[in-house]
Amino acid sequence: MREGTPSGTSFIVSFARGVGVGDRKLDPLAERWLPRWMGRVAAASTTKGRSGRWIRSAIRVSSLGLVDHMALRTEVIDAKLVEAVGTGISQVVILGAGLDARAWRMGALAAATVYEVDHPSTQEFKRARVAGFPAPVSVRYVPVDFERARFSDALLDAGFEPRKRSVWISEGVAMYLPTASVRDGLMQLASLAAPGSQLLMTYRVPDLLPFGHFGRIAIPLAFRMGGEPLRAAFAPDELEAMLGGDWGVLYDESADGWLRVARSSAHAARSFRSERLVVARRRG
Repeated sequence: MREGTPSGTSFIVSFARGVGVGDRKLDPLAERWLPRWMGRVAAASTTKGRSGRWIRSAIRVSSLGLVDHMALRTEVIDAKLVEAVGTGISQVVILGAGLDARAWRMGALAAATVYEVDHPSTQEFKRARVAGFPAPVSVRYVPVDFERARFSDALLDAGFEPRKRSVWISEGVAMYLPTASVRDGLMQLASLAAPGSQLLMTYRVPDLLPFGHFGRIAIPLAFRMGGEPLRAAFAPDELEAMLGGDWGVLYDESADGWLRVARSSAHAARSFRSERLVVARRRG
């Protein structure tokens, strides 16, 4: 990651959300985050009528399922987030927020305070892009390098109230961290999450990369060459054990199961079947 710019995966995820899988804009702010040419391509997919739909279809196919997976992942987390805040939760923490636009596009968060926790370089870039375009909800930026500092301390400094229930989103983050960092992060999270709080976390399971032996070698190599190697991976029972007895797992599914929640037109891409979403509630 270069100083003052987001990670490469942040741009990729934002582009995929900007392209989407239908005429409805999944992320109307993608053009603000993206380099100009990427923003124009993403915008064309929803504003150019029939030619835009052709562009979107071509990108979906050539991305080998990436666009569909990112759209579906976003939509299932949106659905679970709406359920959580519908119970009266008013604190939303997005860990590794990247170029997330939920605070700008989700009306369900109107009564919430959203804490965006991420690397200082990513937040510097993002805040410059949304200057003069305030979010309709309260957003508090919490700059933290996850591998060098404790986000729990930074959240408290930013005004997070541990006695109130909260919902925590960790989308596409754990797979890039060492296992020890994931474990420590869950411990920090548990120290701040009041009973009834919820965790929405995606994670990667081992040995489910596509394209057989070639995929097991080539895919990790590609991520490593991009400067963001794949690291932690857990079987579902391993992650549940890591969460410990203070958390009860409500949901744990891969993309096939996400379709039943999100009601999305996206396809459950075989290429990304190793990623799962777990939803857990803090016991009290």
